[in-house]
Amino acid sequence: MFIDANLLLSNEQDIGAGGGTQVSTNTIDLGVAKSLWHGRQLYVVIVVDESFATSTSINFQVVTDTVAALSSPTVQVETGAVVIASLTAGRVPIVIPIGSVLDTRERYLGMQYTEAGSASTAGKVTAFVAVDPA
Repeated sequence: MFIDANLLLSNEQDIGAGGGTQVSTNTIDLGVAKSLWHGRQLYVVIVVDESFATSTSINFQVVTDTVAALSSPTVQVETGAVVIASLTAGRVPIVIPIGSVLDTRERYLGMQYTEAGSASTAGKVTAFVAVDPA
C-alpha cells in the first residue's frame, strides 16, 4: 500500500511512552483537501509499529479542530477501548470509516489517542487517511 505524505497523521508516533491523551503529530487541512475525494468513502488506517505494554486499553479517535495544533479537538469517530493485549506489532490494521467526519465545519482533521489504565512504557503507531484500506 502506498501512503501519501499529505495524508499521514502519525508516523511511528510513540503514543505508548508517557500515557494519557496525545494527538497526532500531523493534521490534514480540510479547507484545502475537501474536494480531493470526490464523494468516495475514506478511511483512517492505523498500523501498530511497536507493541504496547502496561496500560489497559487505547481509544483511537478521529478528531477535528479549528486549529492545526488540535488544542481543543472534537471527537468525530472512535474505536472505543481497544485492549492492549491486542495491540501488537504486525497485527491487522485498525480501519475507521470517516465519511461523516468530512462534513464538519472544523478545518483540521487528526487523531487523538487516549490511554486508560497505568501509563504505557511502549507502543508506536502509524495512522493515515486512505481511499482503499486494503
